[in-house]
Amino acid sequence: MKPSRVKRVSKEEAMKKAAAIKQTLENKYGKMKEDSELSKQRHEMLEEEMERLNLPEEEKEKRREEFQREEDSARMEQKRRLTTNDFEPLAVIGRGAFGEVRLCKKKDDNEIYAVKSMIKDNMVLKNQVSHVQAERDVMAIADNVWMVRLFYTFQDEVNLYMVMEFLPGGDLMSLLMKEDTFPEEKTRQIVAEMIMAVHSVHALGYIHRDLKPDNVLLDWNGHLKLTDMGLSKKLEKEDSPFDLDTINEGAEDEAKSDEAGSSPGPQPGHRARNLAYSTVGTPDYIAPEVLGQKGYGQACDWWSLGVIMYECLVGYTPFYADEPVMTCRKILRWHQFLEVPEHIQQKLSDQCLDFLCCVICGVEERIGANGVEEIKAHPWFAGLDFDHLLEIPAPYKPENADIVREVLDEMRVLTSQDRKMGQCIARLTQNFDEFEDTDLHKWGSDKRASRRDKDQSFIGYTFKRSSNASSRSAVPTRMNKVSEGKEEQK
Repeated sequence: MKPSRVKRVSKEEAMKKAAAIKQTLENKYGKMKEDSELSKQRHEMLEEEMERLNLPEEEKEKRREEFQREEDSARMEQKRRLTTNDFEPLAVIGRGAFGEVRLCKKKDDNEIYAVKSMIKDNMVLKNQVSHVQAERDVMAIADNVWMVRLFYTFQDEVNLYMVMEFLPGGDLMSLLMKEDTFPEEKTRQIVAEMIMAVHSVHALGYIHRDLKPDNVLLDWNGHLKLTDMGLSKKLEKEDSPFDLDTINEGAEDEAKSDEAGSSPGPQPGHRARNLAYSTVGTPDYIAPEVLGQKGYGQACDWWSLGVIMYECLVGYTPFYADEPVMTCRKILRWHQFLEVPEHIQQKLSDQCLDFLCCVICGVEERIGANGVEEIKAHPWFAGLDFDHLLEIPAPYKPENADIVREVLDEMRVLTSQDRKMGQCIARLTQNFDEFEDTDLHKWGSDKRASRRDKDQSFIGYTFKRSSNASSRSAVPTRMNKVSEGKEEQK
Protein backbone atom coordinates (compact mmCIF):
# COMPACT_ATOMS: atom_id res chain seq x y z
CA MET A 1 0.00 0.00 0.00
CA LYS A 2 1.43 3.34 -1.00
CA PRO A 3 1.89 5.96 1.73
CA SER A 4 -0.59 8.84 1.73
CA ARG A 5 0.56 12.01 0.03
CA VAL A 6 -1.84 14.14 2.07
CA LYS A 7 0.11 16.87 3.81
CA ARG A 8 -0.32 16.69 7.57
CA VAL A 9 -0.77 19.93 9.44
CA SER A 10 -0.56 20.57 13.13
CA LYS A 11 -3.63 21.31 15.20
CA GLU A 12 -2.37 24.86 15.70
CA GLU A 13 -1.96 25.43 11.93
CA ALA A 14 -5.41 24.01 11.26
CA MET A 15 -6.97 26.28 13.87
CA LYS A 16 -5.20 29.33 12.39
CA LYS A 17 -6.47 28.53 8.89
CA ALA A 18 -9.98 27.91 10.18
CA ALA A 19 -9.93 31.23 12.04
CA ALA A 20 -8.70 33.02 8.90
CA ILE A 21 -11.47 31.49 6.78
CA LYS A 22 -14.07 32.37 9.41
CA GLN A 23 -12.86 35.97 9.53
CA THR A 24 -12.89 36.14 5.75
CA LEU A 25 -16.51 35.01 5.58
CA GLU A 26 -17.56 37.37 8.35
CA ASN A 27 -15.91 40.30 6.59
CA LYS A 28 -17.40 39.34 3.22
CA TYR A 29 -21.00 39.05 4.38
CA GLY A 30 -20.66 41.96 6.77
CA LYS A 31 -19.55 44.10 3.87
CA MET A 32 -22.43 42.89 1.70
CA LYS A 33 -24.89 43.90 4.42
CA GLU A 34 -23.23 47.29 4.87
CA ASP A 35 -23.19 47.97 1.12
CA SER A 36 -26.88 47.07 0.94
CA GLU A 37 -27.71 49.51 3.74
CA LEU A 38 -25.69 52.29 2.09
CA SER A 39 -27.43 51.69 -1.23
CA LYS A 40 -30.78 51.91 0.53
CA GLN A 41 -29.77 55.21 2.13
CA ARG A 42 -28.69 56.63 -1.24
CA HIS A 43 -32.01 55.56 -2.76
CA GLU A 44 -33.93 57.28 0.04
CA MET A 45 -31.92 60.46 -0.48
CA LEU A 46 -32.73 60.34 -4.20
CA GLU A 47 -36.45 60.00 -3.48
CA GLU A 48 -36.37 62.89 -1.01
CA GLU A 49 -34.53 65.10 -3.50
CA MET A 50 -37.00 64.33 -6.28
CA GLU A 51 -39.94 65.10 -3.99
CA ARG A 52 -38.35 68.39 -3.00
CA LEU A 53 -37.94 69.32 -6.68
CA ASN A 54 -41.53 68.26 -7.34
CA LEU A 55 -40.52 66.36 -10.47
CA PRO A 56 -43.12 64.69 -12.71
CA GLU A 57 -43.45 60.92 -12.38
CA GLU A 58 -41.87 60.32 -15.80
CA GLU A 59 -38.70 62.22 -14.83
CA LYS A 60 -38.60 60.41 -11.50
CA GLU A 61 -38.66 57.05 -13.23
CA LYS A 62 -35.78 58.06 -15.51
CA ARG A 63 -33.69 59.08 -12.53
CA ARG A 64 -34.49 55.84 -10.70
CA GLU A 65 -33.34 53.81 -13.71
CA GLU A 66 -30.14 55.84 -13.98
CA PHE A 67 -29.53 55.42 -10.26
CA GLN A 68 -29.97 51.65 -10.53
CA ARG A 69 -27.54 51.43 -13.45
CA GLU A 70 -24.91 53.31 -11.44
CA GLU A 71 -25.47 51.09 -8.41
CA ASP A 72 -25.18 47.92 -10.49
CA SER A 73 -22.02 49.18 -12.16
CA ALA A 74 -20.43 50.07 -8.81
CA ARG A 75 -21.40 46.67 -7.40
CA MET A 76 -19.83 44.83 -10.32
CA GLU A 77 -16.65 46.89 -10.04
CA GLN A 78 -16.34 46.03 -6.35
CA LYS A 79 -16.72 42.31 -7.11
CA ARG A 80 -14.20 42.28 -9.94
CA ARG A 81 -10.76 41.18 -8.84
CA LEU A 82 -7.81 43.34 -9.80
CA THR A 83 -4.74 41.94 -11.55
CA THR A 84 -1.53 43.46 -12.81
CA ASN A 85 -3.22 43.68 -16.21
CA ASP A 86 -5.25 46.57 -14.77
CA PHE A 87 -2.06 48.62 -14.35
CA GLU A 88 0.62 49.93 -16.66
CA PRO A 89 4.03 49.88 -14.88
CA LEU A 90 6.01 53.06 -15.57
CA ALA A 91 9.12 53.06 -13.38
CA VAL A 92 10.65 51.50 -10.26
CA ILE A 93 10.84 54.14 -7.52
CA GLY A 94 11.85 52.02 -4.54
CA ARG A 95 13.40 48.68 -3.69
CA GLY A 96 13.98 46.90 -0.41
CA ALA A 97 14.78 43.52 1.07
CA PHE A 98 11.30 42.09 0.52
CA GLY A 99 9.82 44.05 -2.34
CA GLU A 100 9.84 46.99 -4.70
CA VAL A 101 7.59 49.95 -5.47
CA ARG A 102 6.59 50.92 -9.00
CA LEU A 103 4.98 54.02 -10.37
CA CYS A 104 1.92 52.74 -12.25
CA LYS A 105 -1.06 54.02 -14.19
CA LYS A 106 -4.41 52.32 -13.72
CA LYS A 107 -5.78 51.64 -17.16
CA ASP A 108 -9.48 52.21 -16.58
CA ASP A 109 -9.27 55.67 -14.97
CA ASN A 110 -5.67 56.73 -15.86
CA GLU A 111 -4.88 57.53 -12.23
CA ILE A 112 -1.25 57.33 -11.08
CA TYR A 113 -0.43 55.13 -8.09
CA ALA A 114 2.54 53.70 -6.24
CA VAL A 115 2.26 49.90 -6.36
CA LYS A 116 4.30 47.85 -3.91
CA SER A 117 4.97 44.21 -4.84
CA MET A 118 6.30 41.53 -2.49
CA ILE A 119 7.36 38.00 -3.44
CA LYS A 120 5.25 35.43 -1.59
CA ASP A 121 8.05 32.87 -1.36
CA ASN A 122 10.29 35.39 0.39
CA MET A 123 7.52 36.35 2.80
CA VAL A 124 6.99 32.72 3.79
CA LEU A 125 10.63 31.65 3.92
CA LYS A 126 11.69 34.67 5.98
CA ASN A 127 8.72 34.48 8.36
CA GLN A 128 7.27 37.78 7.19
CA VAL A 129 3.68 36.60 6.72
CA SER A 130 2.40 38.13 9.96
CA HIS A 131 4.24 41.38 9.19
CA VAL A 132 2.78 41.79 5.71
CA GLN A 133 -0.69 40.97 7.03
CA ALA A 134 -0.27 43.56 9.79
CA GLU A 135 0.82 46.16 7.24
CA ARG A 136 -2.23 45.44 5.12
CA ASP A 137 -4.55 45.52 8.16
CA VAL A 138 -3.36 48.81 9.63
CA MET A 139 -3.35 50.60 6.26
CA ALA A 140 -6.79 49.23 5.39
CA ILE A 141 -8.42 50.52 8.57
CA ALA A 142 -6.48 53.80 8.62
CA ASP A 143 -8.35 56.85 7.40
CA ASN A 144 -6.34 59.95 8.24
CA VAL A 145 -4.09 62.52 6.62
CA TRP A 146 -0.94 61.32 8.40
CA MET A 147 -0.63 57.92 6.73
CA VAL A 148 -0.13 56.99 3.10
CA ARG A 149 -3.51 55.95 1.73
CA LEU A 150 -4.09 52.38 0.63
CA PHE A 151 -6.61 51.85 -2.18
CA TYR A 152 -6.31 48.18 -3.10
CA THR A 153 -4.45 45.01 -2.26
CA PHE A 154 -4.46 41.89 -4.42
CA GLN A 155 -2.29 38.90 -5.20
CA ASP A 156 -1.30 36.45 -7.91
CA GLU A 157 0.66 33.21 -7.83
CA VAL A 158 3.98 35.00 -7.26
CA ASN A 159 3.43 38.38 -5.59
CA LEU A 160 1.36 40.38 -3.15
CA TYR A 161 0.47 43.90 -4.33
CA MET A 162 -0.42 47.09 -2.46
CA VAL A 163 -1.83 49.99 -4.50
CA MET A 164 -1.19 53.27 -2.66
CA GLU A 165 -1.36 56.98 -3.31
CA PHE A 166 1.72 58.39 -5.01
CA LEU A 167 3.54 61.18 -3.18
CA PRO A 168 6.07 63.12 -5.31
CA GLY A 169 8.13 64.71 -2.54
CA GLY A 170 10.35 61.72 -1.80
CA ASP A 171 11.22 60.81 1.78
CA LEU A 172 12.65 62.64 4.76
CA MET A 173 15.96 60.83 4.33
CA SER A 174 16.45 62.38 0.90
CA LEU A 175 15.66 65.81 2.32
CA LEU A 176 18.20 65.27 5.12
CA MET A 177 20.82 64.29 2.59
CA LYS A 178 20.15 67.48 0.69
CA GLU A 179 19.99 69.89 3.64
CA ASP A 180 22.42 68.16 6.07
CA THR A 181 20.65 69.67 9.08
CA PHE A 182 17.49 71.64 9.78
CA PRO A 183 17.21 74.77 11.93
CA GLU A 184 15.35 74.38 15.21
CA GLU A 185 12.14 76.08 14.10
CA LYS A 186 11.76 73.85 11.04
CA THR A 187 12.70 70.80 13.07
CA ARG A 188 9.98 71.68 15.57
CA GLN A 189 7.30 71.63 12.89
CA ILE A 190 8.59 68.40 11.38
CA VAL A 191 8.63 66.74 14.81
CA ALA A 192 5.14 68.06 15.56
CA GLU A 193 3.78 66.48 12.37
CA MET A 194 5.56 63.24 13.18
CA ILE A 195 3.95 63.27 16.64
CA MET A 196 0.52 63.46 15.02
CA ALA A 197 1.44 60.73 12.51
CA VAL A 198 2.75 58.36 15.19
CA HIS A 199 -0.28 59.07 17.36
CA SER A 200 -2.56 58.12 14.43
CA VAL A 201 -0.90 54.69 14.38
CA HIS A 202 -1.14 54.32 18.16
CA ALA A 203 -4.83 55.30 18.07
CA LEU A 204 -5.45 52.21 15.91
CA GLY A 205 -3.86 50.03 18.58
CA TYR A 206 -0.58 49.47 16.74
CA ILE A 207 3.10 50.19 17.27
CA HIS A 208 4.94 51.31 14.14
CA ARG A 209 8.32 49.83 15.24
CA ASP A 210 10.17 50.96 12.13
CA LEU A 211 10.09 54.74 12.41
CA LYS A 212 12.99 56.24 10.45
CA PRO A 213 13.45 59.00 7.83
CA ASP A 214 13.17 56.49 5.00
CA ASN A 215 9.61 55.70 6.07
CA VAL A 216 8.43 59.32 6.29
CA LEU A 217 7.21 60.67 2.94
CA LEU A 218 6.50 64.24 1.85
CA ASP A 219 3.19 65.04 0.20
CA TRP A 220 2.48 67.62 -2.49
CA ASN A 221 2.80 70.48 -0.02
CA GLY A 222 5.75 69.09 1.93
CA HIS A 223 3.72 67.74 4.86
CA LEU A 224 4.55 64.34 6.32
CA LYS A 225 2.92 60.94 5.89
CA LEU A 226 4.01 57.62 7.38
CA THR A 227 4.55 54.62 5.16
CA ASP A 228 5.98 51.08 5.34
CA MET A 229 3.94 49.50 8.11
CA GLY A 230 5.67 46.15 7.55
CA LEU A 231 6.88 45.96 11.15
CA SER A 232 3.78 47.45 12.74
CA LYS A 233 2.16 45.23 15.30
CA LYS A 234 -0.73 45.06 17.70
CA LEU A 235 0.36 45.70 21.27
CA GLU A 236 2.09 42.58 22.57
CA LYS A 237 5.56 41.33 23.43
CA GLU A 238 7.78 40.63 20.45
CA ASP A 239 11.24 39.13 20.19
CA SER A 240 14.00 41.44 19.01
CA PRO A 241 15.14 40.88 15.40
CA PHE A 242 18.79 41.10 16.49
CA ASP A 243 21.14 38.56 18.04
CA LEU A 244 21.24 39.86 21.60
CA ASP A 245 23.96 37.45 22.71
CA THR A 246 26.28 39.00 20.13
CA ILE A 247 25.22 42.51 21.08
CA ASN A 248 25.72 42.04 24.81
CA GLU A 249 28.94 40.09 24.45
CA GLY A 250 31.79 42.29 25.54
CA ALA A 251 29.52 45.06 26.81
CA GLU A 252 31.32 45.13 30.17
CA ASP A 253 34.72 45.58 28.48
CA GLU A 254 33.29 48.42 26.42
CA ALA A 255 31.92 50.07 29.53
CA LYS A 256 35.29 49.81 31.28
CA SER A 257 37.03 51.41 28.31
CA ASP A 258 34.51 54.23 28.35
CA GLU A 259 34.98 54.78 32.10
CA ALA A 260 38.76 54.85 31.60
CA GLY A 261 38.35 57.89 29.39
CA SER A 262 38.77 56.34 25.98
CA SER A 263 36.96 58.01 23.13
CA PRO A 264 33.69 56.41 22.01
CA GLY A 265 35.00 56.57 18.44
CA PRO A 266 35.07 59.10 15.63
CA GLN A 267 31.92 61.14 15.14
CA PRO A 268 30.25 60.27 11.82
CA GLY A 269 30.10 62.79 9.06
CA HIS A 270 27.36 63.24 6.50
CA ARG A 271 28.87 60.74 4.07
CA ALA A 272 29.01 58.10 6.83
CA ARG A 273 25.38 58.81 7.61
CA ASN A 274 24.48 58.01 4.05
CA LEU A 275 26.16 54.61 4.29
CA ALA A 276 24.52 53.88 7.62
CA TYR A 277 21.04 54.53 6.27
CA SER A 278 21.54 52.40 3.24
CA THR A 279 22.14 49.36 5.46
CA VAL A 280 19.13 47.06 5.44
CA GLY A 281 17.76 46.66 8.93
CA THR A 282 19.81 49.49 10.44
CA PRO A 283 19.18 49.55 14.19
CA ASP A 284 19.96 53.28 14.65
CA TYR A 285 16.37 54.13 15.59
CA ILE A 286 15.49 51.13 17.76
CA ALA A 287 14.64 51.80 21.41
CA PRO A 288 16.70 50.08 24.11
CA GLU A 289 13.69 48.26 25.54
CA VAL A 290 13.12 46.59 22.16
CA LEU A 291 16.68 45.28 22.18
CA GLY A 292 16.33 44.32 25.84
CA GLN A 293 13.69 41.64 25.13
CA LYS A 294 11.76 42.49 28.27
CA GLY A 295 8.63 43.64 26.48
CA TYR A 296 7.80 47.08 25.16
CA GLY A 297 4.89 49.27 24.17
CA GLN A 298 4.07 52.29 22.08
CA ALA A 299 6.72 54.36 23.88
CA CYS A 300 9.39 52.74 21.67
CA ASP A 301 8.10 54.87 18.76
CA TRP A 302 8.68 58.07 20.76
CA TRP A 303 12.33 57.06 21.23
CA SER A 304 12.65 56.59 17.45
CA LEU A 305 11.10 60.01 16.93
CA GLY A 306 13.71 61.48 19.29
CA VAL A 307 16.52 59.88 17.31
CA ILE A 308 15.14 61.39 14.10
CA MET A 309 14.88 64.78 15.82
CA TYR A 310 18.53 64.48 16.92
CA GLU A 311 19.56 63.68 13.36
CA CYS A 312 17.63 66.65 11.97
CA LEU A 313 19.48 68.98 14.34
CA VAL A 314 22.95 67.39 14.45
CA GLY A 315 23.35 65.69 11.08
CA TYR A 316 23.77 62.09 12.17
CA THR A 317 22.16 59.63 14.56
CA PRO A 318 23.27 59.73 18.23
CA PHE A 319 24.43 56.10 18.44
CA TYR A 320 26.06 55.77 15.05
CA ALA A 321 28.71 53.08 14.56
CA ASP A 322 30.26 51.40 11.54
CA GLU A 323 28.80 48.04 12.58
CA PRO A 324 25.11 47.51 13.47
CA VAL A 325 26.08 45.39 16.47
CA MET A 326 28.13 48.27 17.87
CA THR A 327 25.19 50.60 17.36
CA CYS A 328 22.99 48.22 19.36
CA ARG A 329 25.52 48.14 22.18
CA LYS A 330 25.59 51.92 22.29
CA ILE A 331 21.79 52.05 22.41
CA LEU A 332 21.72 49.64 25.34
CA ARG A 333 24.14 51.97 27.14
CA TRP A 334 22.51 55.12 25.79
CA HIS A 335 23.15 57.17 28.95
CA GLN A 336 26.90 56.86 28.34
CA PHE A 337 26.86 57.63 24.62
CA LEU A 338 24.14 60.26 24.22
CA GLU A 339 25.80 63.62 23.71
CA VAL A 340 24.80 66.72 21.76
CA PRO A 341 27.89 68.47 20.35
CA GLU A 342 28.68 71.76 22.07
CA HIS A 343 28.44 73.83 18.89
CA ILE A 344 24.97 72.41 18.26
CA GLN A 345 23.83 73.06 21.82
CA GLN A 346 24.71 76.73 21.44
CA LYS A 347 22.23 77.01 18.56
CA LEU A 348 19.31 75.35 20.36
CA SER A 349 16.87 76.59 22.95
CA ASP A 350 16.69 75.05 26.42
CA GLN A 351 13.17 73.83 25.62
CA CYS A 352 14.41 72.02 22.52
CA LEU A 353 17.20 70.25 24.38
CA ASP A 354 14.83 69.36 27.20
CA PHE A 355 12.32 67.75 24.84
CA LEU A 356 15.12 65.78 23.20
CA CYS A 357 16.08 64.42 26.60
CA CYS A 358 12.42 63.63 27.32
CA VAL A 359 12.17 61.21 24.39
CA ILE A 360 15.71 59.78 24.19
CA CYS A 361 15.72 58.40 27.72
CA GLY A 362 14.72 55.36 29.73
CA VAL A 363 11.23 54.08 29.05
CA GLU A 364 10.19 54.78 32.64
CA GLU A 365 10.95 58.49 32.30
CA ARG A 366 10.01 58.91 28.64
CA ILE A 367 7.36 61.50 27.90
CA GLY A 368 4.08 60.23 26.48
CA ALA A 369 3.26 57.62 29.11
CA ASN A 370 0.07 59.57 29.90
CA GLY A 371 -0.88 60.02 26.26
CA VAL A 372 -0.01 62.26 23.34
CA GLU A 373 -1.43 65.34 25.08
CA GLU A 374 1.48 65.15 27.50
CA ILE A 375 3.88 65.44 24.57
CA LYS A 376 1.97 68.25 22.90
CA ALA A 377 1.97 70.19 26.18
CA HIS A 378 5.78 70.32 26.36
CA PRO A 379 7.07 73.94 26.43
CA TRP A 380 8.98 73.44 23.18
CA PHE A 381 5.64 73.34 21.35
CA ALA A 382 4.19 76.41 23.07
CA GLY A 383 2.08 78.41 20.63
CA LEU A 384 1.91 75.60 18.04
CA ASP A 385 -1.61 74.55 17.06
CA PHE A 386 -1.45 70.79 16.57
CA ASP A 387 -5.01 70.71 15.25
CA HIS A 388 -4.15 72.93 12.28
CA LEU A 389 -0.60 71.87 11.38
CA LEU A 390 -1.57 71.20 7.79
CA GLU A 391 -2.72 74.79 7.39
CA ILE A 392 0.80 76.04 8.20
CA PRO A 393 3.20 76.11 5.22
CA ALA A 394 5.51 73.09 5.41
CA PRO A 395 9.20 73.80 6.21
CA TYR A 396 10.31 72.33 2.90
CA LYS A 397 7.88 72.19 0.00
CA PRO A 398 8.94 69.82 -2.82
CA GLU A 399 10.56 71.63 -5.71
CA ASN A 400 8.34 72.36 -8.71
CA ALA A 401 5.31 70.80 -6.97
CA ASP A 402 2.87 72.82 -9.09
CA ILE A 403 4.67 71.81 -12.27
CA VAL A 404 4.60 68.18 -11.18
CA ARG A 405 0.83 68.40 -10.83
CA GLU A 406 0.63 69.55 -14.44
CA VAL A 407 2.91 66.70 -15.49
CA LEU A 408 0.65 64.25 -13.69
CA ASP A 409 -2.38 65.58 -15.54
CA GLU A 410 -0.51 65.22 -18.83
CA MET A 411 0.46 61.63 -18.04
CA ARG A 412 -3.17 60.69 -17.68
CA VAL A 413 -3.77 61.29 -21.38
CA LEU A 414 -0.44 59.98 -22.69
CA THR A 415 0.24 56.38 -23.65
CA SER A 416 3.47 54.49 -23.06
CA GLN A 417 4.27 54.91 -26.78
CA ASP A 418 4.22 58.72 -26.61
CA ARG A 419 7.73 60.17 -26.70
CA LYS A 420 6.85 62.67 -23.98
CA MET A 421 5.99 59.91 -21.49
CA GLY A 422 9.63 59.29 -20.60
CA GLN A 423 10.17 62.98 -19.86
CA CYS A 424 7.03 63.10 -17.71
CA ILE A 425 8.10 60.05 -15.70
CA ALA A 426 11.52 61.62 -15.09
CA ARG A 427 9.89 64.84 -13.82
CA LEU A 428 7.44 62.96 -11.63
CA THR A 429 10.15 60.83 -9.99
CA GLN A 430 12.84 63.51 -9.65
CA ASN A 431 12.84 63.21 -5.84
CA PHE A 432 13.41 59.43 -5.91
CA ASP A 433 16.53 57.36 -6.45
CA GLU A 434 16.96 55.61 -9.80
CA PHE A 435 16.57 51.83 -9.89
CA GLU A 436 17.19 49.36 -12.66
CA ASP A 437 13.98 47.71 -13.81
CA THR A 438 14.84 44.01 -13.38
CA ASP A 439 12.63 40.94 -13.42
CA LEU A 440 13.58 40.07 -9.83
CA HIS A 441 10.03 40.95 -8.75
CA LYS A 442 8.05 39.47 -11.64
CA TRP A 443 5.27 41.84 -12.65
CA GLY A 444 2.29 39.55 -13.17
CA SER A 445 1.78 35.90 -12.37
CA ASP A 446 3.97 32.95 -13.28
CA LYS A 447 1.83 29.84 -12.90
CA ARG A 448 4.86 27.58 -12.90
CA ALA A 449 5.78 29.06 -9.54
CA SER A 450 2.32 28.48 -8.04
CA ARG A 451 2.01 26.64 -4.73
CA ARG A 452 -1.43 26.38 -3.19
CA ASP A 453 -0.06 25.75 0.33
CA LYS A 454 1.86 29.02 0.04
CA ASP A 455 -1.28 30.90 -1.00
CA GLN A 456 -3.07 29.64 2.10
CA SER A 457 -0.82 31.92 4.14
CA PHE A 458 -2.44 34.99 2.58
CA ILE A 459 -6.14 34.23 2.87
CA GLY A 460 -8.06 37.48 3.26
CA TYR A 461 -5.31 39.68 1.84
CA THR A 462 -7.42 41.20 -0.97
CA PHE A 463 -8.88 44.62 -0.20
CA LYS A 464 -10.70 47.44 -2.01
CA ARG A 465 -11.70 50.87 -0.87
CA SER A 466 -15.35 51.59 -1.46
CA SER A 467 -15.99 52.83 -4.99
CA ASN A 468 -16.79 56.39 -3.93
CA ALA A 469 -13.39 56.53 -2.20
CA SER A 470 -11.21 54.97 -4.87
CA SER A 471 -12.74 56.76 -7.84
CA ARG A 472 -11.46 60.16 -6.82
CA SER A 473 -8.09 61.49 -7.91
CA ALA A 474 -5.04 59.88 -6.36
CA VAL A 475 -3.51 63.33 -5.94
CA PRO A 476 -3.91 64.04 -2.20
CA THR A 477 -5.20 67.32 -0.85
CA ARG A 478 -5.66 68.36 2.74
CA MET A 479 -9.43 68.63 2.42
CA ASN A 480 -9.84 65.29 0.65
CA LYS A 481 -10.86 62.64 3.16
CA VAL A 482 -11.53 59.13 1.97
CA SER A 483 -14.49 57.41 3.51
CA GLU A 484 -13.95 54.37 5.63
CA GLY A 485 -12.41 51.48 3.70
CA LYS A 486 -14.57 48.53 2.83
CA GLU A 487 -12.90 45.16 2.44
CA GLU A 488 -13.30 42.60 -0.26
CA GLN A 489 -11.81 39.42 1.15
CA LYS A 490 -10.28 36.72 -0.95
